[in-house]
Amino acid sequence: MVVGESGLGKTTFMNTLFNAPLTDTIAPKNLTSKKTVDVSPTTFELTEDGVSLHLTIVDTPGFGDQLNRELNFEPIVQYIDKQYDKYLQAERSSEMRRNILDSRVHALLYFISPSGGESLKELDIDFLQRLCTKVNVIPVIAKSDTLTPEELTSFKKVILKEFEHHDIRVYPTAHAEDRENIVDLERYMPFGVMGSDTLVEISGKKVRGRIYRWGVVEVENEKHSDFVHLRELLIRTNLQDLIETTHTVHYAQYRASKIRTKGRPDSFLACDDLYDSRVENARRYHAEDMQKREDEMRQMFVQKVREKEAELREREESLNSKRQQLMEELERMRRQIQNEEASFEDAVYRFGFSLLIFFLIE
Repeated sequence: MVVGESGLGKTTFMNTLFNAPLTDTIAPKNLTSKKTVDVSPTTFELTEDGVSLHLTIVDTPGFGDQLNRELNFEPIVQYIDKQYDKYLQAERSSEMRRNILDSRVHALLYFISPSGGESLKELDIDFLQRLCTKVNVIPVIAKSDTLTPEELTSFKKVILKEFEHHDIRVYPTAHAEDRENIVDLERYMPFGVMGSDTLVEISGKKVRGRIYRWGVVEVENEKHSDFVHLRELLIRTNLQDLIETTHTVHYAQYRASKIRTKGRPDSFLACDDLYDSRVENARRYHAEDMQKREDEMRQMFVQKVREKEAELREREESLNSKRQQLMEELERMRRQIQNEEASFEDAVYRFGFSLLIFFLIE
């Protein structure tokens, strides 16, 4: 899900991230309008190295256009809760025994205006406080190329202080089990990003970027933008962790709240947690067992290959030995024939010489 005020380049960024055109309808702001935020999901199929991934992008046009914040927040909260409820209903049905269609929001990219000021907007703080306990919130500074490197660094520090002061928990910092794996990512948070639908030529190579009077800003240049690090987090390194964090943290809280509203005792939740723990342990056991079997099969395969290689090498050496013997035998026979030819020629020469002497005597 992507959330942020209009004009921050959210759609352009998504075009850049997934290299796919998204509809971008820019409407004028109407602060007195009672129309709520429009939650617009769009599904894509990404394919890389023969692996297909179904990904839903949820845009939120109209966010921040109304003075009444509830008109901004409620549609987004309702959409997230609705997806949790769908998953909860699927768990209770026969679909539990099959693959459940997971439409839950696993990441919310919140676009912050590149004001470079001394604090976040009240709208930003209110929204992040409310949503950070419901979904994995990843804050990004939109259009970061409008700030100088010094301004961007200073603004990042201001934002992080605001997060700490208002207890805003963002991903992956607030949900990391292994601190070592996120130290590198934390250096870039909140991510300063930019997008571009335009290809510019740099040293004979076309790249996505923006042309200014003072030069060119490249989207995928680490010195110009944190785009590559955010893409790495979303699509490669943390994709599975985002899903697991949604399930074990945010969805678990939603599910527990629904169970409590039905008057069920905490002991039921404890049993439920125990069941989840057993399922997780069983899943981990089977995963380890499968890995062990895979390692054993790999070792067995390697052993078979080595044995076959040794057998082929032995046969090759045997053939080479026989070939060498044959070559030596042929060489011996060749020398023998040469010797016999030489002896025969010598005998013919002597016989002819003897005949010549005989005729001369006669």
